[in-house]
Amino acid sequence: MRYYADTGGRTYECRIAVEDGETFVEVDGKRFRADLRRIEAGEIYSLLLDGRSFEFALRRRDDVVELSGAAGHFLVRVEDERTRAAREKAPREARAGPRTVAAIMPGVVREILVAPADRVAKGQPLLILEAMKMQNEIRADRDATVAAIRVRAGEAVDKGAPLLDLA
Repeated sequence: MRYYADTGGRTYECRIAVEDGETFVEVDGKRFRADLRRIEAGEIYSLLLDGRSFEFALRRRDDVVELSGAAGHFLVRVEDERTRAAREKAPREARAGPRTVAAIMPGVVREILVAPADRVAKGQPLLILEAMKMQNEIRADRDATVAAIRVRAGEAVDKGAPLLDLA
């Protein structure tokens, strides 16, 4: 699977492959042998990349990864190829203006994570919808303000049912 990493105004196309027990990372067509390990309980990692060693702190929030180490401090937005394709296919008019967020499948609303008038960022979880014993985070598709919440925790909903409104 391809991944896209956006940082510093540039996008890098990445792939990860395991061959004969070794991990390889390809970044914009350049291939590296890689080994990533957590070296402390928590957020400190060691990356061995073609024999060069790097240590850094890694924190992840939704689709943004924060890296801090000797080379500097970086915020990297990571997106897999399916998410990127779906975002790019969405009509421009669907990305702006008022929008109703609908249930992607029938299920039960387990938890509402926002309130009316909350500012939300693209990718931020809005609510948890449980379907077939799986917890699914319904996330904001853009930066917006929560205009209204149309459901309650514990409520069963059908596919396509309105969950909340974004403005």
